[in-house]
Amino acid sequence: MTRFLLFLLLLPPPFVPSHLRADALPSEAPPLGAKEGAIDGYLDYAAYVKQLAEFKSVASLGKTLGGREVHVITLATGKPEEKPAILIMGAVHAPHLAGAELALRMAKLLAKDEKLLDRVTFYVVPRPSPDAGEAFFKKPFAEHPGNDRKTDDDRDGDPGEDPPDDLNKDGWITMMRVEDPTGPMMAHPDDPRVLIAADPKKNERAAWRVMVEGRDDDGDGQFNEDGGGGVAFNRNFTFNYPVFKVGAGPNQVSEVETRAIAEFVHDHHNIAAIFSFSPDDNLMNPWKADPASEGNRIKTKLLQADAPFTDYLAEQYKKIHGGADCPASAAGEGSFTEWAYFHAGRWSFAARGWWIPKVPVEPAPTETRGADIANALRWFKQETIDGFVDWTPVDHPDFPGKKVEVGGIKPFFLLNPPAKELDGLAEKHRDFVVKLAGFLPTLSIGDVKIEALGEGVFRVTVPVLNTGYLPTMSSMGETNREMYPLQLKIDLPEKASLVNGVARVKLTRIEGGAKTEHVFLVKGAGDAKLTVWAPAVGSDSKPLVLK
Repeated sequence: MTRFLLFLLLLPPPFVPSHLRADALPSEAPPLGAKEGAIDGYLDYAAYVKQLAEFKSVASLGKTLGGREVHVITLATGKPEEKPAILIMGAVHAPHLAGAELALRMAKLLAKDEKLLDRVTFYVVPRPSPDAGEAFFKKPFAEHPGNDRKTDDDRDGDPGEDPPDDLNKDGWITMMRVEDPTGPMMAHPDDPRVLIAADPKKNERAAWRVMVEGRDDDGDGQFNEDGGGGVAFNRNFTFNYPVFKVGAGPNQVSEVETRAIAEFVHDHHNIAAIFSFSPDDNLMNPWKADPASEGNRIKTKLLQADAPFTDYLAEQYKKIHGGADCPASAAGEGSFTEWAYFHAGRWSFAARGWWIPKVPVEPAPTETRGADIANALRWFKQETIDGFVDWTPVDHPDFPGKKVEVGGIKPFFLLNPPAKELDGLAEKHRDFVVKLAGFLPTLSIGDVKIEALGEGVFRVTVPVLNTGYLPTMSSMGETNREMYPLQLKIDLPEKASLVNGVARVKLTRIEGGAKTEHVFLVKGAGDAKLTVWAPAVGSDSKPLVLK
């Protein structure tokens, strides 16, 4: 039993998963049909459920507090569990709903490739946090990573008593700037809609204090500190868990959806790699190894032995995607992508998938502060997208006599593209996971050497080759022993026996293009059989005749 499963024993009793056929989808789902969302063309949960009927194998891993199912689509021919698998996760950060849309579209494309599915299984979870994803369709629109659990974010014993407020009644929760010479913000010199931090060393004077749009509803002198916003899927996992922080939950994997996915990964030993859609991108912004920390008992950095492979896969992704100037990715806290590598031991790749492209301007701006927001405003204008709320004065009871304005970038618009771009993006990401599947390790038994030693004893030297690119497991998977090891066994002829050792042995990790050897000493002649396998790598077998 793994350390993870021992930890689960300390949690409340687990849910019992329900399984669904494609023609027997949840009867308790809301009525079918997409609602009007923050960005046109995206599917709400009900419309998403309707799309699942296109797939032959759909199952539920559990039901959330909001009564929605966490679905997994299985794409395979034959027996899925007998082939190496890639898990595709959509929208692990719920406001990044583009990830859910892209995962679903990728599943539709991959389902058509039977030749690929003959050798690789794909598990696809488009909406791992379906409750939080519905914030995309609820006014006032606000980025809401948490599920439907009521939380006490300021820990005063009263959950959700000070959420953001839509002060200007425009249906969007944006930002609020309050006139304040102690700052720290000032208007951008080239575009007063953009706020930047004032630098006193440059003789700049602050003019605004900035916060999320809202009032001090509970009268404690703080603003929007307790939205009761639930538990965020991407902050509830065991690696680098952010104890007591907003969105982290009462404990690690406390939620139905996070525990469902963690159990699914641990129960499916054939998952070799995990690809996630997440702002915690490590394909455009690859993780870096840290040789100085390599000897630490607790691993928190990419291992050096894995770095060449993740760097190479990142280069392949960049070539396929073709994008540039991707926003930087902050280190996750309790994130799924990091958990998948550091605790589950899988190759773990995450892609933002889309970001606002750079829009050149002449002359080139000399002020680099606020450049991303200024660029977003230029792109909105170029594409005629209504993604910004102009700063508008409001009367604010908490700031009598002070100028208060509401405005800023609309929620979701920095993370999610126009719906017309989703199909093209899905094809690019399909191409990447197909390439990833081609890079998976592949086992084969080479030319076996049989030597007759006399007295009916044979030395059988078995070379096991990895003809794929990736090693048979990540170095992290080998370190934390979460990956199922390679095994080699010999089925002996009748009445034969081994002179020493055992008939089934564990092999060490094999690099791509490399091999390892094992020697069996067999006493007795006849037909034998060699088999090498690991769930996440596949298998090979070869008959032998000892004579």
